Amino acid sequence: MPFDVPAEHVLPLFESRNDRWAMNARSAWDWLTASGDSPVVSLHDLEYFLWYQLPAKFLSDLQDHRAVALALADLLSQLGYEEAAALSRGTVTMRVLAEWDRDRSAGYRALRKALEESGVEPPDTDSLGWGSYMGLTESAVFDTAANVLERAILEGEFTPGIAGWKAAQAEVMRRFLTTPVHSLEERTPQAAVWEEHQEFWAERPGRPLRQALIKDVRNKIRRLPDPPEGFRDRLLPLLRLLEIAAAKPPLTQAGYLPPATVRALKREFGWWRWDGEPRSEADVPQIMTLREFAKDAGLLRKARGRLTLTEAGRRAVSDSHVLWDRVIRALAAGEDFKSALRELLMVRLLKGPDERGAIQGEVLPVLAEAGWKPSDGRDLTEEMVSFQLWDAIRSMELLGMVEVADWPDRGMSLTEFGYVSAGAILWHRSTAPRESIT
Repeated sequence: MPFDVPAEHVLPLFESRNDRWAMNARSAWDWLTASGDSPVVSLHDLEYFLWYQLPAKFLSDLQDHRAVALALADLLSQLGYEEAAALSRGTVTMRVLAEWDRDRSAGYRALRKALEESGVEPPDTDSLGWGSYMGLTESAVFDTAANVLERAILEGEFTPGIAGWKAAQAEVMRRFLTTPVHSLEERTPQAAVWEEHQEFWAERPGRPLRQALIKDVRNKIRRLPDPPEGFRDRLLPLLRLLEIAAAKPPLTQAGYLPPATVRALKREFGWWRWDGEPRSEADVPQIMTLREFAKDAGLLRKARGRLTLTEAGRRAVSDSHVLWDRVIRALAAGEDFKSALRELLMVRLLKGPDERGAIQGEVLPVLAEAGWKPSDGRDLTEEMVSFQLWDAIRSMELLGMVEVADWPDRGMSLTEFGYVSAGAILWHRSTAPRESIT
């Protein structure tokens, strides 16, 4: 595989038989090859047809779906493609078809599992995720990646199901995605996909207000910036919390850090403006914000009544670049209103500081243009944006990325550290896989 099924070889087989088999085999061949216009079929093409297009697009029952698969298997066997024939009639295909017959959700789950286990479905990588909706460049790169993986399997670079195969597959993907290609104007495949993602992110159709807001910052986020010098010191509050979690401290019955730990943190970072001492973590919102952020970033968790690090958290403590990456990715993640608001705030603040009310007034119509509304269906108001704004940036202020002046000034700006961080956050958001058509 890939295999060639041209019309001059296939049509005589159909013409020799005027029965149900010929009709089923012809329908499969027509779909796979666009009625012969694209006669070369890859392993990924065949899998996708058998495990998705056949059960989801052919409006018939399980019996008919299996008959088409078996007819295709017979056709491929006659043409000498025994491995492809075995896949078409095999237990995986029959099981996936049965799951689709049960319900669509089960069918999708079986499809994803079968594709992943086949080894030729290009996996997401740390640097590139594939979108549910692909542009022309991404679609072409995805198809080429599938062919590269198929060839790697044939050449023995990895064997799906054998110990270590996913690591070997990941290395094949890394080489492919990071090697410049002449047909992509000497860009690497991943860089070409990033650029297409960024183009869609900035030029959302039907969003002229968003386009105008983003226009001036597009060149500032073309590339992922390096971590700024001394960034580990900037993240010291988070790092300190991770060091505390490394010792697995017992939590109180309410799930809070021990009072002594709370008092030590408030003294170190000046998180207390009142007389006396805080009684619990609930009295120091900065610590609660920090814990929530670290959890969202996948750095810590609760286990058996103790606070503990995740594997990513352990790596972040010992490797500053892992820490930076997890922080930026956490701030770039999300498709909810808070994430959309944070994104627009970062765009606006990259242009320069301003009074908080003025910034809210600029982002409000852009949010409304995107269709954001409260749950009761009313129009979005500046008061609603103001109410959500603090939730969108409080972790960034705590980490020294954003400065919000006290009343009556109410100015808002990025720190030098925050300027680089905002660029990194927006790079990740702009290169993220496309999950909708709007």
